[in-house]
Amino acid sequence: MGHHYVRIDDRLIHGQIVTAWCGHLKIDKIVAIDDALAANTMLQSIMLMGIPRQYKAHVVTMAQAKEMFALPSDGNHLFVTRFPQDLGNLREELKQCEMVIIGNAAKRPGTKYNLTKGGGSVFFASEDDIRLFDSISADGIRLIYQTVPKSPAKEWADIRKGIRLK
Repeated sequence: MGHHYVRIDDRLIHGQIVTAWCGHLKIDKIVAIDDALAANTMLQSIMLMGIPRQYKAHVVTMAQAKEMFALPSDGNHLFVTRFPQDLGNLREELKQCEMVIIGNAAKRPGTKYNLTKGGGSVFFASEDDIRLFDSISADGIRLIYQTVPKSPAKEWADIRKGIRLK
């Protein structure tokens, strides 16, 4: 039986995912979840062209991702989505995951909390993102912040202690 992992990374599939995370998590299949990208075959081919053949890679819509979660798997799958709010659409599916990894997210309108103060990576979150992470964590889903496998993983409960919502 395989394992599912979800990562939030606004760059979706890139070198860090392939060279660090796939090996660390023993991933067989990488799935980028992005409705707009799934509709653009040219951009998909550009994103997928640098992925070694040892990995199956897909770009899918949110609806297709939910279908993939429902299928039995004998390998490990890494689902990557751009934005924290996408996790809200995967609430039931997240219960099947080993963990959700908060990775990279550039500053966007409404994001005022930098979860990476002084770190080598960047993750900006909004109040709604923080509340969503709280809710996901309360569901018993392991939620960590970790840029690359060699960096220390920070559990959501520890990160949350330093955040004061206004």
